[in-house]
Amino acid sequence: MIGYRCRLAALFTCLAAFGSAQAQAKEPTPAKMSQKKRPNMKMHVVPVPLHSYRLLSMSMDEDGFIWVGSIHRMVHRYDPHTGDTFTLNLPYKATVSACICSGKKVYMLGQTYPRLIVYHRDSERFEEMAYPSPDPDVWYGTGAAEGRYLYLFDRKGAGIVKWDTASDSGTVIPYPYRTPFPGSGRYEPRDKAVWCYIWDMQGGQYVPLGLARLDAATDKFTGYYPFPSDAEKLEPYADPGNTLFIPYTLKGHLVPFDFKAKQWGQFMSVPGFGERFAFIGGSIMHDGRSYHSLSTYDGTETGCDGKPYHFLNAILEFDPAVRKFRFLALEKKGAYCQIAYMLSAGGHFYATGSNIREPDGSLNRDRAGEIVFWQTRPLKK
Repeated sequence: MIGYRCRLAALFTCLAAFGSAQAQAKEPTPAKMSQKKRPNMKMHVVPVPLHSYRLLSMSMDEDGFIWVGSIHRMVHRYDPHTGDTFTLNLPYKATVSACICSGKKVYMLGQTYPRLIVYHRDSERFEEMAYPSPDPDVWYGTGAAEGRYLYLFDRKGAGIVKWDTASDSGTVIPYPYRTPFPGSGRYEPRDKAVWCYIWDMQGGQYVPLGLARLDAATDKFTGYYPFPSDAEKLEPYADPGNTLFIPYTLKGHLVPFDFKAKQWGQFMSVPGFGERFAFIGGSIMHDGRSYHSLSTYDGTETGCDGKPYHFLNAILEFDPAVRKFRFLALEKKGAYCQIAYMLSAGGHFYATGSNIREPDGSLNRDRAGEIVFWQTRPLKK
């Protein structure tokens, strides 16, 4: 059985897992977002021969394979064209909370594991590398900014580690603000900056504190923007192309932040809060829309549905161009596939789901269930 604190940490990982640079670099300009008619996504369910209560953060390599982290001292490589999987056993005692692909290498982040794990795809070998911080706790990082640099979020030892994938060396970027270290963030190519997300995680209450901007050209922080305390004075966001959508996780809102104007916008209430879901996870952007995982977690062990909390078999879609919400459900006969992690890469959308339905029909969030990939890419016939 998975402990309560571990489950809370797992919830944080889904809150923290904002979209990678793989997706953001290809987002349409504001003008195109308002004019382009985007049809609803057509999703395909792909069962794979894997079992887990949940797979972790994933990344696509330059050959089109998806690498997926897990808690089981292994990583999985998935071919989204054929549905084939290949499992690599780690030679280290580490959980891989995130895979980040760059060139012929896959960087594997091991949470409190003290070294960065690198897998060389061409020579099929593992290597460990020392972090430049004394007591690392690295769960997440950005995709390779400008095709070269990873920004790794060290929640305990340093704050931000900039990793050069060419020389495979890391540099600590001093974090100047009197807040907890960022737990996650995203590289925003339209701003040439890493936007860092700061949360108060005490007691599992997921309180957003603010955003910090790290300039990628100078490797210096240029501003801290506290989460708004007076929502009544905020105006609706003006330009969806310059806006991040931050979940007010346990309050049922998305909160826009214009990274050009550097100002917060009016809170947006998500329908179904408190009934269908109570927790909104971190977002990825795909084809101009924002996607979020959902859970019944309401800050206690018992979820909003009166049962032990769990992730939903559905995700939230928000279309900034038309300001509309929509729920997308993963339907599989006889199964309830909880969804936690998503990816936008190679022009397609992907998510992983784990069947947590027991034979008696009850839901068990800790069940090592059958894994499916849920994707817009159809398999090759």
